[in-house]
Amino acid sequence: MTENTAVALSTADRERYVNAVREGLSEVLNKDVTGAEESVRLFDELGLDSSSALELLITIEEILGVQFDADELEMTHFETVGSLAGFVAAEASG
Repeated sequence: MTENTAVALSTADRERYVNAVREGLSEVLNKDVTGAEESVRLFDELGLDSSSALELLITIEEILGVQFDADELEMTHFETVGSLAGFVAAEASG
């Protein structure tokens, strides 16, 4: 495998997790956010709140067929679409 292939796979994997976050957000918030940039702020721009954040995690778990360790969860993971996707990727691959 070449270095370029590894980067492409890493990018494809990242996109998978970003899309899972977008899909979960669309379902939980009842609006289409599938095109949301990774920099979009979940609470400030999309209107996520603490109860919908929990629902979002459960929805993403169902989408990806994984379970997250709640002890690892920090509020910084919920700052943006990208930060949540990073947490999801780390949990799903760990």
